[in-house]
Amino acid sequence: MDPRSWFRSLTGYFVYILSIATLGPLLFGFHLSELNAPEDVIRCKKNSIKSAVADPGLPQCIAMSPTEWGVVGSMYTLGGLIGALSAGPLAGRYGRLRAMQISTLFFAIGPVFEALSPNIGVLTFGRLLSGVGAGASVVIVPLYISEIAPPGEKGFFGAFTQIGCNVGILTTQLLGYFLSHDSYWRVILAIGGVIGVVQGAGLFLSVESPKYIAEQGNISLAKKTLRRIRGEDADIDDEMSDWGASGSGNVSDEEQTLLHNEDGSADTGPKHSGSEQNLSIMQVVRHTDYQKAAFAVVMVMLAQQFSGINSIVMYGVSLLAGLLESNSALLNLAVSALNIIVTVACAPLADKLGRKICLLSSLAIMGTSSLLLAIGIIKSIPVLSAVAVLLFVSGFAVGLGPVPFILASELVGPDAVDATQSIALGANWIATFIVAQFFPMASAKLHGKVYFIFAALSAFFFTFISWYVPETKGKKNADEVWGRERRWWGLRLPPHYSPHLSSAGRHGFDFETPAPDEEKPEDVTNGGHHSPPPSIISPAFTPPATPGVTSPSHPRPPRSIPVDTSIRTDTPRPDLLPQLPEVHCEVRARIPTTTGHEMWLHVYSNNVDTKEHLAIVFGSQTRSRSLDAERPGETELDRMTRGAYVGRLYPGRTNSRVEQLKMAEGVPTKRKLEAEPAHVHQGNGLLSPSSASSENGDAQPITSSELPLVRIHSECYTGETVWSARCDCGEQLDEAARLMADPVLSPSGGAVIYLRQEGRGIGLGEKLKAYNLQDLGNDTYEANIMLRHPADARSYGLATAMLMDLGLDGDRGIRLLTNNPDKVHAVEGPNREVVVRERVAMVPLAWKTGGMQGIKSEEVEKYMSTKIEKFKHMLAPNN
Repeated sequence: MDPRSWFRSLTGYFVYILSIATLGPLLFGFHLSELNAPEDVIRCKKNSIKSAVADPGLPQCIAMSPTEWGVVGSMYTLGGLIGALSAGPLAGRYGRLRAMQISTLFFAIGPVFEALSPNIGVLTFGRLLSGVGAGASVVIVPLYISEIAPPGEKGFFGAFTQIGCNVGILTTQLLGYFLSHDSYWRVILAIGGVIGVVQGAGLFLSVESPKYIAEQGNISLAKKTLRRIRGEDADIDDEMSDWGASGSGNVSDEEQTLLHNEDGSADTGPKHSGSEQNLSIMQVVRHTDYQKAAFAVVMVMLAQQFSGINSIVMYGVSLLAGLLESNSALLNLAVSALNIIVTVACAPLADKLGRKICLLSSLAIMGTSSLLLAIGIIKSIPVLSAVAVLLFVSGFAVGLGPVPFILASELVGPDAVDATQSIALGANWIATFIVAQFFPMASAKLHGKVYFIFAALSAFFFTFISWYVPETKGKKNADEVWGRERRWWGLRLPPHYSPHLSSAGRHGFDFETPAPDEEKPEDVTNGGHHSPPPSIISPAFTPPATPGVTSPSHPRPPRSIPVDTSIRTDTPRPDLLPQLPEVHCEVRARIPTTTGHEMWLHVYSNNVDTKEHLAIVFGSQTRSRSLDAERPGETELDRMTRGAYVGRLYPGRTNSRVEQLKMAEGVPTKRKLEAEPAHVHQGNGLLSPSSASSENGDAQPITSSELPLVRIHSECYTGETVWSARCDCGEQLDEAARLMADPVLSPSGGAVIYLRQEGRGIGLGEKLKAYNLQDLGNDTYEANIMLRHPADARSYGLATAMLMDLGLDGDRGIRLLTNNPDKVHAVEGPNREVVVRERVAMVPLAWKTGGMQGIKSEEVEKYMSTKIEKFKHMLAPNN
């Protein structure tokens, strides 16, 4: 890595927010070692001359036994544990910036109690508060830095967490060297509060992590924030693509279709999006994919503390005082300065050599140094002790200092980062507490021999990391780090695996376990894994099995074939309605699913029947024109009740339009352009998704993966609700919902048009008669004919009209999930109101896996064969 290449691309604002954020770890190091140099003065072990700074009501020193002194030191680590365990969920729910702002409150208040402490209790309480801030900071700041740092230099800038800690330690050593007399030790403690106030003020000019903003769904704001950090001329598309935000375009999810007010202004603020997809600590611990990663991070964090570094940082002066006499404080200053120098010098090594090599080198150096230090203390060899301490700290700076703070964000997926960081830092603080509490007592009993223990621990962790912890350098995601190729029961998965059902009970469905790849079914019998018996039941309609936490981070796009019905062919075309029905969306509601994803359920009425047809929409950028249109006499509550609102509903909301909310709060809004864009619907003020443009007003070319997915699905009570194995309707509905909910496979989301056309349009009663005829030896085609019905009595005019209402019409096009070529023509409508650009095949799961998974029955095999032979369905995309 050439530092000049990326240094030129850094912006002043990036350096500013990096510096302000790093004040958190600086205060962590500051409070960690603030009692080191002035220990003898605070504990009344040195005679002071006068009390020049202290208030007459405050004692000049506080006498403490070694046990009491250990409690004061370790109480800081208890606060750190509380802060670390709380910070992950806090950062996941409210954002990294807000969490850092909260931590500064503890940094500002804790030193007040410390500096003005009249006794051990108040001093201990102040240390506890400072520890809460420090514990939260070392969880949040590494996450924040990892998400704002350039992708190729995350290791380098990740080291700034440890650099900040070292600067804080050096600051207290310098202050202690000059102020460790009289009552000036209180000034040392008070300065920590001043730094906390400075950080709190600086954070008001900082921005939220753009990656966090993108994970909340506001891609537009994330892009603007990232561009502010990287600079206006920076190419940020690849970086956003790595977040899974590719194909999101230049506008926000809802900016394309926001309701305009009278002067045409539109809201571009962030969406009210929660963090339901973030895993809790217990979910990470129980998660099969993340258990191993969490254990690895915890062990690396324990290695950091049990290597013995804090025995030098917290107690180095008193430890070496007898051996080096007046030079012990000066040696600690040299140690702190060397720590910074080596950490900065070695920061690029994590990106150049790899995280694992740095960790192993660090442990080898520290283990050797521990042996030398033990010998130096036992044999009273000052020079050897001094060299060993300097080598010890240098070894720590090579890897164990910076790397552990980087690993948590690289060993797990984004949904588990916050919780994993809390688990890791919680373990770190527990280990710090053990060292802080028991090292003074162990040192008093064992003297130099205590470092034999640290040498043995270094050897143990060296072996463990060599065997267990993977290298993360150059890996794009956690799946790649752990060598998971989207596997299920040890098998490699196809790009779009389908879930299977674990039980026949409606509430016992397993919507997250993937199915094995059809290419290697023999692996099940040849390998050591045994798959459960294949289920023969179809998933129920509600809830859909959208991708869960086991979904691959970077799946491949669906296999499909381009289509163009404008080209004339000899293939007979289906008869279409000369005029499309009129449809009207009556109500829309947000439906959270059991996998953490959301869908928007739309209920439609029409002028040709009395049934309630449905549109199941994934992605908030797809909106209904008829729903959003103004209705005479309705109130804002009426609009929100029927779902004609933008953004998210929340208690106390009074307006359906975000723009009006902003105006009511006095927030400036965008002004309307002089000329109304042609793609804005004059009747209701809606911006058509099909005609959305880029920021500069020019239409942008799109890839096929950016086209919304559409599935036209006819109701099948037997296949979706009562687990029929006569058809694969439930399986296809489930697969369609899974694909549409995946932000990588379908960045634009999609819609399932759910038509009430039971039994291919003949009704449930007639369909059951057809089933009886099938049991008498007829196929599904013949059974309908025998009942004097068409083989397929369905109509798709309603579907076309509903797609138009959802803004999925126009030349931009859609991807249609179907095996039926005739459906392509039928859905497009009489005048190609909807344009199908690609047909995506829906191959049965049982066929993809050679019968190992999916619906396995004689009836469904006959059903599928009839669809191919007589209905001319094509299940392969290249047919």
